[in-house]
Amino acid sequence: MTYRLQTLGRLRLLNEAGREVAFPEKGLLILCLAIANGYREQSRADMAKLLWDDVEPSQAYVNLRKTISRIAARQTELGRTFLTFSQSSILLNPGTLTSDLDAVTDESGDAVACFCRIAMALRDDFLKDVRSHGKALNAWVNRQRETQMSRLRESLLAAAPAAADKHRELLKSAAMRLLERSPSDEDVRNVLKSALESEGRHHDAQLIFDSVSQSVPIVRQPSAPVEVLVRDDPHQKKPPRLVLLPPNADRMHDAAAIFASSLIEDVTIGLCALRSVSVIAPYTAAQIGLQADKANTYERHTISYILDTRLTDEGGRQSLFAQLIFFASDEVIWADRFNLIGDGLMQSRRGIAHRIASAIASQVERNEAARDAYERNGDSYRSFLLGQRYLKHLNLPEVRRARKSFREALSGQGDFAPAMSGLARSYFVEWLLTARGDRELLMLAEKHAREAVAADETLASGYRELGVVKLYLREFDESAEFHDRAEELSPHYANVIASYADTLVQASRPGEGLQKIGAAIDLNPIAPDEYFWTAAGASYSLGQYEQALAYIDRMRDRTPADRLSAASWGMLGDRRKARQFVRKTLEVHPDFDLDRWMAIVPFREEWQKEHYREGLTKAGF
Repeated sequence: MTYRLQTLGRLRLLNEAGREVAFPEKGLLILCLAIANGYREQSRADMAKLLWDDVEPSQAYVNLRKTISRIAARQTELGRTFLTFSQSSILLNPGTLTSDLDAVTDESGDAVACFCRIAMALRDDFLKDVRSHGKALNAWVNRQRETQMSRLRESLLAAAPAAADKHRELLKSAAMRLLERSPSDEDVRNVLKSALESEGRHHDAQLIFDSVSQSVPIVRQPSAPVEVLVRDDPHQKKPPRLVLLPPNADRMHDAAAIFASSLIEDVTIGLCALRSVSVIAPYTAAQIGLQADKANTYERHTISYILDTRLTDEGGRQSLFAQLIFFASDEVIWADRFNLIGDGLMQSRRGIAHRIASAIASQVERNEAARDAYERNGDSYRSFLLGQRYLKHLNLPEVRRARKSFREALSGQGDFAPAMSGLARSYFVEWLLTARGDRELLMLAEKHAREAVAADETLASGYRELGVVKLYLREFDESAEFHDRAEELSPHYANVIASYADTLVQASRPGEGLQKIGAAIDLNPIAPDEYFWTAAGASYSLGQYEQALAYIDRMRDRTPADRLSAASWGMLGDRRKARQFVRKTLEVHPDFDLDRWMAIVPFREEWQKEHYREGLTKAGF
């Protein structure tokens, strides 16, 4: 048996037993290039230019020589000679290696067999996980993907009439994969619709297709030849990409989970009727849902909208919670909960699918102006996303990195209101972490928040930051007004709701604050630390000290809440544990002074301030 090169999905080399074998990464790329180019002999000069187009030619040749040396050494260790090298060329030795690309280029068999072979192979993108190696290689990879999608389309259309009975699932998944790339392809859309109708789902499919088509005005386009479908038109605005994540992978054997996953796949199929959005196919969506770093995954796949779904149990009744997230601002622009009642699951499926599909279509259309504003300048947008990521960590180095990124975003796009709002947030978080009562930091936060509102009056985060600043300036009524406005603009925006909750807690309304922060956590269950910090503060003010500590335990970095931990243990009468957090606080803030700190804490009513002071005093401050 021969070794095998896997190029679709993660690039890797497999031995005869199917186990991955270590091999130089550039060597794997050279193998891939040789196979994709038809096993032809390749020029060293061309290979160096393709793999290292961002350096001087002389340096590229040096890099290639070093790579060849590593490849030769590794081939000797394996006892295999995949590649041979002359002074001027590189040759892949025939018969030493097979590849998953063979299934794509093999034309043997009838139309159905050919389609099945290609569709199974092309479930994953070519070189999906290979990091960028320069413009020349990236362009080559994109051309290969276009060629493969063209091959998939040809085989789908040729096989569709004969494959509809035995290979319907494969037909549907291949059609959705093609529509993800080319939403306006009427021929592929008709294949998908015929597959649904042949399943006896004519009314279901038509309901979803019709409801979605009516939600967004559509300009019908004639089918384009494949050369047009697979190439990007630089003058045509690309539709935003949407991924619908299936719920709760750890519960996939539950009847409700199986139903919910099927429902989400139905909605995905229905949304393929839209020309105004590109929908990620279910197979890819399931893979994305398993990624640990979803933010990087969304950015890499240029995804603008995410439908996040999860199953919840409430008093023995299961429900499906769905929320549509605009990735650029991390904002929930729509959310709803659907009861999954055992006897009525199938009867309710049509209604639920209709409501979800219609909501997505209308919300995406409504939000497109915002997407244009975010993505007008790619470099600014990337800097903004980086700043947002840094700002999720409640420590000074990360906060200051975030501020630098927001300034870089503004240097490329001076009227970018979200970056102004991010700057405001960075100054407020620094004020909170330093705990010195530095009024200048609050004034800078207010300045940038007002600039954000002036630049875009529809931006909820600008009003949110103004509300936060007004809270810590003890202007409680104005803080509530700004938060009201922010929530009115984005009623499902978890960060806005969380900030409003903090205002209610500090305004001596901890019960309302705890209820509101619970709603924010429900919208954003993998929440940033500040959510749990706010919930802990509300719990403490309500005398629920163990609950306060439980919320603090959910924080990834608990250091900012050390004072609150100390006060909670103090009120519980555990002086030993309380002293641990007193010591930790003094390690971070050696000049901490209780009276000065209490003068900063912006509780509206005296009872709440004295309650907090009592806990800190009992802790040993």
